[in-house]
Order: sequence, then structure tokens, then C-alpha cells
Amino acid sequence: MRVGIIGAGFFGFHIAQQIVRRHPDAQIEMFEKESEPLVGAGTTNQCRLHMGFHYPRSGYTIYQSIMGFERFVCEYGEFLEDVSDNLYAVHNDGLVTVDQYLAVMDSFHLAYERVPVSSDLFRHPEDIGLVVRVPEKSIDVRRIRQKFRTRLRCEVHTGVTIDEVDALRGTLRSGSREYGGFDYIINASYTDPNLGLPEHMHFAVKWELATLVLARTSLASDAAVTIMDGDFVSVYPAYGGMHTLSSVRHTPMRRYSDHTELVADYPHRFELARVEGRQQAIADDVKQHLNFSYDPQELWVTAKTKLATDMGDSRVTEVRRNERLLSVLCGKIDAVFEASDAILRELR
Repeated sequence: MRVGIIGAGFFGFHIAQQIVRRHPDAQIEMFEKESEPLVGAGTTNQCRLHMGFHYPRSGYTIYQSIMGFERFVCEYGEFLEDVSDNLYAVHNDGLVTVDQYLAVMDSFHLAYERVPVSSDLFRHPEDIGLVVRVPEKSIDVRRIRQKFRTRLRCEVHTGVTIDEVDALRGTLRSGSREYGGFDYIINASYTDPNLGLPEHMHFAVKWELATLVLARTSLASDAAVTIMDGDFVSVYPAYGGMHTLSSVRHTPMRRYSDHTELVADYPHRFELARVEGRQQAIADDVKQHLNFSYDPQELWVTAKTKLATDMGDSRVTEVRRNERLLSVLCGKIDAVFEASDAILRELR
């Protein structure tokens, strides 16, 4: 079996790993538009392994997180860290009330511990109606990158943008060069799930450029705080004692309904973020809510793909087939097993 995978990110490498595990003789080639693999959204995210506490307005997404959590722990447990003081705070002016938040979490039997609102941590403790401590984990994305790069034996073509997919013949075109034929082509490119699909099969999606700040902070390395649910902020452990800082107001930098506009801006994303002062805006927003100090180390800027109808917490993972092509709408990182399971059912 010969398989071509578009997108050498976390989803692409995980799917390749699962295929090789099921079909040891499979020959896999991966195609990545960036100069190196594993530099996109799957490894420049908030480093949080979700259990569902982040999504009080989407029962489906909570269910997806619950189903993916244990499998992710089993598969990638060596790259996970416990977050011993992992706090979710419900803001009094949020989109859900304290009672609504607890009712949703209780309906899914999620375990949490109610703790007092700390005036040492929260700049405006009177605005916080609830704080719970939860057992979610942090993902060490650096070590996952290293694992995939060194352990998975397959040919990876970097700096190759796939322009066209011939799903009937099983071929890929990049410029004037053709690759294939493949028995199966898997599009795990994240930002272009409609590549190779006929129009009537297209996913209805939209895009955004998103920014995160990687920083050393005054929080303990195993501490996290997320304020729910609205235009608030989150600080979450990443690796090396550092945290990611995110802001609902300032993390989304630009939004797109046209994929070609995203493609045009993407190579300039870091300059756009610098000109717009995103790093400072995110940090200032966090400091409006939390008492903490920080020393920025990196600014992460990546593209995100969402359902066009998304107005809340929905993060869908879905696989659609056209002839030899299996195209993945990638959701949260813990939903990767849902994608690989669907693909393995199609492979013969």
C-alpha cells in the first residue's frame, strides 16, 4: 500500500503512525509546505490536553474531549505533565453563569474541586463567581516533535505546496511536478481541508491567524488559570517552566472567509503580529485580570480553521472521502484518534 499524506503536522504524523501500526508494509510519503515538519497549529497551541472544562457551551466538544483524553494519555503519556494547580474561573460577566457551568460539567461527571477565589491571583476577585481545580494535563510539544521526527520512518518532502489532487488517479501536483500514484491520499493539511474535494463535498469553514505568547511568568511552573467564558484570558504551562498566554480579544489576529486571502497573509504573519503589537496586547489583557509578571520568550503565530457556522465552542473533527482521497477537517489535538480511526476504516 502506498499512501501520500498532505501536511506534516501533528495530525499527519499521528495518522501515518497509526497506518504503519496497522499496515507495516505501507509506504508513506508526506508533503509539507513549510521548510520543516511540525511547525503548524498542532505544535504551536496552548499545550493543553482538554477534558472538556473549556467548552461549557458545546456538549459535543466535551464528549469529544472525554473520549480522546484517555487514549491520548495512553499513546503520548510520556510527553504529558500534570498541572497540579489547574484553575478554571467563571467570570460573573461571562456567557455562562456559575450554575450553568457546574450543571454542564456535572452532567458529564467531570471531576473538579471548588476552591476559594484568591485575591493574590485575581486582580478583581469580586468579578469571579467560581473557581475550580481540574486534572487536565500539559503537552510538551517540543518532545512530541522530536519523537515524530526521529521515530517515524517515512519520506517527508518539505517546502512542497500541493496545488492539485487527482483523487481518481491518486496523484498530487506541486507546480510542474507530479507525485504518485498513491493507493490513498490523506489531506491532513488543516488549513485546506477542501483540497481535492468536489464542491458539493466541501467543508463549510473559515480561518483566522492566531497569536500566543510563550513567556516565563511569576506563576509556578505547574500552575494554570483560565477565566471563562467570554472575552477573557488564559495562562497555561508549556515546557521548560514556561507558560503560554492567550487572550480571547487579542489572540485572534485576522479572520478570513476566503482561503486565498489567508494564504497571501500567512508568510507575513510574524510581521503582521509585530506591527499590530499583538504580544503586548495579549500580555496587557492578561494583566488586566491576573496579578502576575512575565518575561516574553517567543510569539507564536499560526493559522486556525473553524466551521463557518461556529459561534461558540464547537470543534469538529470529520473525514470525507472522494475516490482515493480522504480529507480531514482537523479539530482539537485530542480528537486526532477520531480522525485516524475513521481513516483506518477506509483503508483496505
